[in-house]
Amino acid sequence: MKNKIIVILIFLLPVITNSSCRKVTDPPSPDDSEMFVACIPYPGTDQSLDIVTFNVETFPNNSNGVSDYNRVVMLASLLNTIDADVYGLQEVASKAGFDQLIDLMPGYAGQYYLTDEADWNLAYIYKTSEVTLDNNATRLLFEDESVYLRPAFEIKIHHTPTGLDTYIINNHFKCCSSGESMRRESSQIMKDYIDTYRSNDNVVVLGDLNDELTGTTSSTNPFLCFIDDPSDYHFADMDIAQGSQLWWSYPSYPSHIDHILITNELFDNLDTTMVYKAAPCYPQYTDIISDHRPVGIKLTADGSR
Repeated sequence: MKNKIIVILIFLLPVITNSSCRKVTDPPSPDDSEMFVACIPYPGTDQSLDIVTFNVETFPNNSNGVSDYNRVVMLASLLNTIDADVYGLQEVASKAGFDQLIDLMPGYAGQYYLTDEADWNLAYIYKTSEVTLDNNATRLLFEDESVYLRPAFEIKIHHTPTGLDTYIINNHFKCCSSGESMRRESSQIMKDYIDTYRSNDNVVVLGDLNDELTGTTSSTNPFLCFIDDPSDYHFADMDIAQGSQLWWSYPSYPSHIDHILITNELFDNLDTTMVYKAAPCYPQYTDIISDHRPVGIKLTADGSR
């Protein structure tokens, strides 16, 4: 792998007061661009490969486990406004709900988990006008649940505007203190896989990894195997993790546990990393959409930024 230096630009969204938000009793149509637009100042463009990871909290079920179509409509509204090229989702509890979501996102197609993990399924949504999915390279990785709780979900895409061929690997690591050793083992398994089988490929590893990036010892940071290899790997959201908790991806704890890791083949392509803070535009965000925030990156063609 090549050794490169990267500069990450993180844009802080403008502060939006409650008086500037439109409170909604009934959800709007998913193509209502006015709902979230003030909170998404940097949506996807046709010059960049825009990739977002998002834990959608047992979607589309509500807190009582009942499927809620309002959640489908509101999530579609948010994702349509973000306008990313690829979404990696975690906690998709229902294939039927996922299909409803795709129906409300014109121009997008979906790829659902190849296994059944109840409330914890993984999925992808991708923009068909810019992204081609290689169906022959869609697979589950690491199916031994004793060391890797939920199999990782790998796809390969071609992004036409930038020309980037990229492997994306979606994950949901085990949570809580009981999962510390498993998160560490899973990180090492992932690194060994990429080092062995993807050493010359563009790779993006994303997901709810259920731990923070800022610990300095192996007992407090399961991702040190990547962090200690800066010539080959970089967490695109490291500046967010080290910054103000106001921008962390899991505000209720608060913590920053949703991450995007890139390999050095993409270092020169990384333009922007951001957390989408949509709650100021929709006060029911935590109840209806998710307890997590989306985290996204913009990748451009070499030298285009």
